[in-house]
Amino acid sequence: MLNSSIVCDGAMAKPEGFKQTVGFGKFELDLRTRELWSNGRKLTLQEQPFQILAALLERPGQLVTRDELTKRLWPSDTFVDFEHSLNKAVNRLREALEDSAEHPSLIETLPRRGYRFVAPVESADSGGGSAAIHQPAAKPSPARRFLFPLGVVLSMACLLAAWSWLRHRNAKLPEPGFQRLSFGRGTILSARFAPDGQSAVYGAAWDGKPFQLFYTSIGSSESRALGVEADILAISPSGEMAVLLDQHFGQISRQGTLALMSLTSSAPRKLLDNVQDADWSPDGSKLVVTHYVGGRCALEFPPGEVLYQSTGGEWMSHPRVSPHGDQIAFLEHPLGRSDDAGYVAVIDLAGNKRILSRESVSISGVAWDPAGDAIWFTGNEPASGMFRALFKVTTGGQQVMFRRESGNMTLHDVSRDGHMLLTRDTFRAEVFGRIDPETQERELGWHDFSLAFDLSADGANLLLSVQGESTGSGYEVYLRKTDGSPAVRLGDGLPQRFSPDGKWALTVYPWGIRATSAPQLLLLPTGAGQPVTLTHDSISHHFATLLPGGKTLLFEGSEPGRPLRNWIQDVTAGKPLPITPEGTVGKSISPDGKLLVAVDLERKFWLYPTDGGQPKALSGIEPEEETVRWSADGKNLFVANYGIIPVPVYQIEVITGRRKLVYNLAPRDAAGLWDIDPILLTPDGKSYVYSDYKILSDLYVASGMR
Repeated sequence: MLNSSIVCDGAMAKPEGFKQTVGFGKFELDLRTRELWSNGRKLTLQEQPFQILAALLERPGQLVTRDELTKRLWPSDTFVDFEHSLNKAVNRLREALEDSAEHPSLIETLPRRGYRFVAPVESADSGGGSAAIHQPAAKPSPARRFLFPLGVVLSMACLLAAWSWLRHRNAKLPEPGFQRLSFGRGTILSARFAPDGQSAVYGAAWDGKPFQLFYTSIGSSESRALGVEADILAISPSGEMAVLLDQHFGQISRQGTLALMSLTSSAPRKLLDNVQDADWSPDGSKLVVTHYVGGRCALEFPPGEVLYQSTGGEWMSHPRVSPHGDQIAFLEHPLGRSDDAGYVAVIDLAGNKRILSRESVSISGVAWDPAGDAIWFTGNEPASGMFRALFKVTTGGQQVMFRRESGNMTLHDVSRDGHMLLTRDTFRAEVFGRIDPETQERELGWHDFSLAFDLSADGANLLLSVQGESTGSGYEVYLRKTDGSPAVRLGDGLPQRFSPDGKWALTVYPWGIRATSAPQLLLLPTGAGQPVTLTHDSISHHFATLLPGGKTLLFEGSEPGRPLRNWIQDVTAGKPLPITPEGTVGKSISPDGKLLVAVDLERKFWLYPTDGGQPKALSGIEPEEETVRWSADGKNLFVANYGIIPVPVYQIEVITGRRKLVYNLAPRDAAGLWDIDPILLTPDGKSYVYSDYKILSDLYVASGMR
């Protein structure tokens, strides 16, 4: 509860019946009703973030210690992870206030000590009495003879502030208008305005069925199927559509065949394979594409002419040609195709690239402002919230948040008159499994977004990556027993594998938390103990595991500007040594630790000795398949084709190549299903666990957003 410290000097306290409101920046907090307002819009503020905000506003400009906040939030007999829970509550408060830990305008972090409210604060009572302005860390007047005139000035300032604040609150800004365009249950990945700006085309996968193209008019609740299994990429001024056929999906990214068709035609003409995204030039004469060639992602304008190309595992998406045709905006994702962290970049036609935006934990959706001097995008910044919000960044790099909601938004297009096509998206990642001798699948995940990364050999323990709104950093490591008992948080990062003795969880850090930092390897204890850092170098570490014995690391990694490859490294004081060529990577280690199954850029599989010997070709695995693990005796490999739903899992004899189907895996509810990956098996193949990723989308046209 706010105390009398937020009043003008000498002002009398108001009776208990008066309603007290505090203003700071564009926000107003009603301490009686616990309502938070922003420009006339009511925001949701949960109990713990409210208590933290109230505590900070009671002493603006002063340190409020972590210990004080902990005692305020939890009774003395409460047993929780106070440090983690407090960090999470502060992050949620910053999300609601659109503040950033790195560049705070409201709440400043004092490392290991606590927090301080650094913005000017105004207070007013609903009884029409006094208002106050508090400037943090204000110095007292040095001379007593100035107290009376200064008091008069402050009193006048208080009255003016109260009048201004009350007038501001009564004059609420109009809310942007939203009209819903889609009404199915499933996923929308792309939508574009037609040339008239009064209609739109979108691709949707409803109720677990393949993507289809739909046409709708703005103002109508009906959508007409165009009879083509494809997704929309772009529409030229003349109405020629660039569409994506035969899509296959990864954990985050996708590829397919680029084709062209008109709005009035149902016969697409195939143009180019292995394309992810495309856009037309302003005159509709040529296309820019993100195209995978030899395992690398290239930005080509026009197709076949490389303007920019990835060098390591990074990838690009959402290329958009500027209204003047002289620049291309795109999203760059430095952590590889299993993660959508990244930033907005622009490149001119001479190949000069600039990064414009700050890093986002998740970023998707780009469109130029019609004026050509700014770019709209949807993303979420580290430490400022778990939901994607709408941002605008100028070509000079000035970034502002424009709108945040209590859910994820994805921008798809901006029309010439400034209307926007947006989806409101719900993301879920689920974990299912069947543990021998059980006969039925059950859910094994934690919270609403978790992925399983390792299953112990006895099927008793799962290593989970928990992501999204429930986490403080965005990427957290949990251990969960498959008997259904609660999960235990181990730390931050992206988990990889259990150590051979099960006492450690090998983890990549800081995965996604700082997208441009080279991820390193550390060990998190599964019981008592402290984390142990294993690497500290310029290599970006991706997948990693420990060989039998626990003394040698095997990992996928890339040196700056180089493609991924496999390395081995002694845990104690070793230097990383490459064992595969650049572009050839693998994850499955034989039970004796001597052989690695790796795949090259042509999707041919090889057996690489971990001691650095010559590889041998491995037959029996199809190019579209991925290895899951070796069997306990080293005679068989389990493989899966993640491009098919349900996902088929086969057991293959390493020597003969003979195969047999052992599982077809998919969740019962397929609506919104994007991907199933990874699949985990015990060495005997009798127990399995798999993760799925779902997106449920509703398409809207928004007006008044500029």
